[in-house]
This record gives sequence, C-alpha cells and structure tokens, in this order.
Amino acid sequence: MRTRLRTVTGAAQEVAGITRTHGLLHIFLSRSTARRLFWLLLFVAALIGCSVHLAKLVQKFTERSVESQLKLRSERAQFPDITICNFKPASASLLTLGDFFEFHLKHKKFKFKVLQYFENFWGNFVNWFKEDTQRRPQESDESYDSRLEKVCKKVLDVMWVSGDTRDISQLDETMLLSCRYNSEPCSHRNFSLVQTSRFWNCYTFHPDPRQSSSGPGGRGVELDMVLFTDGNEKYPDWHDTQPDGCMSRKFSRSKAVNRLLQSNEPQSAGLRIFIHEEKSFPMSETEFVDVASATSTSIKLRPIHNRLMSKPSRRCSEPPIETINYVRHFSNASLNVVTKAYSKSISDFVVEAQQSILHSNCGCYSHLLPFSVNTSELCYFAPPQEWITPSDAVLKRIGCHDIWFQHAQSRGQELAKQFQHRMWCHFTQQRPWQQSRRWPPGSAPFKRSGRT
Repeated sequence: MRTRLRTVTGAAQEVAGITRTHGLLHIFLSRSTARRLFWLLLFVAALIGCSVHLAKLVQKFTERSVESQLKLRSERAQFPDITICNFKPASASLLTLGDFFEFHLKHKKFKFKVLQYFENFWGNFVNWFKEDTQRRPQESDESYDSRLEKVCKKVLDVMWVSGDTRDISQLDETMLLSCRYNSEPCSHRNFSLVQTSRFWNCYTFHPDPRQSSSGPGGRGVELDMVLFTDGNEKYPDWHDTQPDGCMSRKFSRSKAVNRLLQSNEPQSAGLRIFIHEEKSFPMSETEFVDVASATSTSIKLRPIHNRLMSKPSRRCSEPPIETINYVRHFSNASLNVVTKAYSKSISDFVVEAQQSILHSNCGCYSHLLPFSVNTSELCYFAPPQEWITPSDAVLKRIGCHDIWFQHAQSRGQELAKQFQHRMWCHFTQQRPWQQSRRWPPGSAPFKRSGRT
C-alpha cells in the first residue's frame, strides 16, 4: 500500500513539476504544511468558481433563443411585394420649363407651370417662417443659403402634409414603360401608391396570387420592368442671383427642390427597390436595393426562412401577430385618407412609441415616421385657410415637433431593446443578389428583373 502511495505521490510531483497550473505546483513543491494547505484551499476555490461560471454560461446559452436558417432549394418560394421609390421625390419633368427658351424669348421672363400652384395656393410661402427666411445683417450668401435650406425643407414638409403632391411627384403611368410578370403583361394597375415624406410617391407591385409561388428550386417567377427614372434636369440653378426667400432661391428648380428633400443623403439619380412581404410595411426592417439611372440591373432573390425558439427569458411573437394601420396615401387637405393593416415588427413598435412621445408633448404626430392618424392630426398640418398666412398655433406645433422629434429619435436604440421580445418567431428574409451594367448611352431608363 505504501509502495502504491509513493508511486502516486511521485507521479503527482512529476506532473506538478511540468504543469503550468501554478496552484498544483505550489501544493506539491511547498515545504511547509501550512503553505500546502493554503494553496490547496485556493486551488479548490478557483476550481469551484470556474465550475459555477461554466454552469451559468451553459444555462444562459440554453435559455436563449436558437435561430436556424434554411435556404430553399427544392421548396416552392413565395414572390414578395416590390416597392419602387424614386430618389428624387419631385418630378424633374413636371418642375422643368417645357418651353423654356420659347417662353423666355416671347415674354422676357421665366415661368413654371407647376409653380403656379405655389403662387395661387401658398402665396409663394412669403408668410411662412418670416424671421428665419430673412437675411441677417452682414450675412454671406453661403451662410444664408445653408440656413435657408433647413427652413425651406420645413416649408416643403408642410406642403406635403397639408396639400397634394401626388401630381408633382413621379406618376406610376409615366414611370412604368413596360412590365411583364411571368411572361404575362402587367401595368400600373398592378401597383398601389404608398406616400412617404422622404420619397413622396412610391409604388408597390402586388403579384397575382395565382402566380406568386415559384416551382422547385425557386425557379419560374420573374418580374421584368423598364422604368423611367425622371432624373433629366437640363437647366442649371440660378439662385445665386435671385432675391432672398425660399421661392426664388430654392424652389425655382426641381434640382434644388430635390436637394432639400434628400436632406444629407448623397445626391443620386435612380430608384430604391424595397423587397418585403405583403403583410410588412415597405420601409420597416426590409431589404432594399439601390439602382442607378441609365443602368440595366438584374436582381435575384434568395428567401431565407428564420425560426426562433421562444424561451421564458427571451420570448418571440407567435401568430396571431399584432397589426397596425398605416396611412398609405391621402389627398388634398386631409381628404380620402387610405390605410392598410400591417403586421407589427420591432421597428413598428418603436415607431408607435416615438409617435406617442410626440403626441404626449405636442398633441400631434410626426410625418417623418409612419403614421396611423388622419393627416390633420400631424404637427405639420395647416388647414387650407392658413396656407398663405399660417396661424401662431400652427407655427407653435411645428416648433414643438422639431424639438421632441429629435428626442424621440435619440431613444430609438433604447426602445428597440425594450421591444426585442416582439420579434416574430417565424419570418422570411429576402436576400437580394444584384448585377448591373450600363444602359446604352443616351438612354435614361433601366431594366430590372426579379427572380425568386
């Protein structure tokens, strides 16, 4: 027995001599019993702590949802809805002087047909934000133009909310030059209007339910379109020589109007293609592809199904999913407001909370977010009788909106974490794969093919 004990002790000492575990080394090589006992207790405590930590990690891993992805190879795939938005909200064609030179030579002045709307209904906006549109003493042209852009953008937002910009934005009938779905003709009647403050007019293609599923391997469903991007602007800006004010310096050309509406985004000509399920709002957590003007583009879609396991510590939303009614489009002075029910995603819960912040502090809602109310309840709404001269109440609401909208935006990430449990347990992502080449020189349209 002693011989076996000596053998084990010798082997342990040999291991302790070559191991990098300092606790074992000190236990076997320390000369005093007290030091050995100290290192033994310390080593056991560390071992217990490590075991507890590993156990908690395993428990945490098992409690979290597990996400699995399945690429469809032989199953039938559902063709998604396709929403098309122009980077330039205002139509360059409608805001361009068609008979520029002829009219100029005849009347010795400039006149834009669409700008008659600004003059007759809005009084050229001369009574809007008067203090902010006036040039300050000793203010340079550059400083004044930079400050004026922010004010004029607000004026355009008021007009979008209160008036009717549908006819001065891109029209579906002029946008769609040709359309074929599964080799069958389609037209603008297969599209529905969606209005947003960023893009103004967007159009959603709804596939025929009888032909919306592909065959094995995702083959057989195809959408081919030739689209007019309406980005040809022949004439330069001349605001540097014009009098002060939004009308003369910023609204005299579609190029300037679109520059304001695009805010700080890079100036570009083309379209943004949103790819989403029918039940999802086009701009909520969806894939999109940007297509430049004068480009032939092929977009192939790869659907990926996601399934989340709901656990007590981290839940996801099982059917039936909550819905929210968003305004799709509206007409002049808050008439004929059309809504549609969409399944609420995390971003929709965030938007709802942000809108609640605006309403709690200003008594109105923001047009810069998807909204579910009549446009007359938006902070930037002005009734027709106040289009030429706004009341103090309208201007006060707008000022309140600008302050609290920034606050609501700053809480976006916090709210997204708060509503994390609202993620759907089952959802499909459309992963686009894009190939582009230049369209033949001298031609503005581009071609897009979508396959799934």
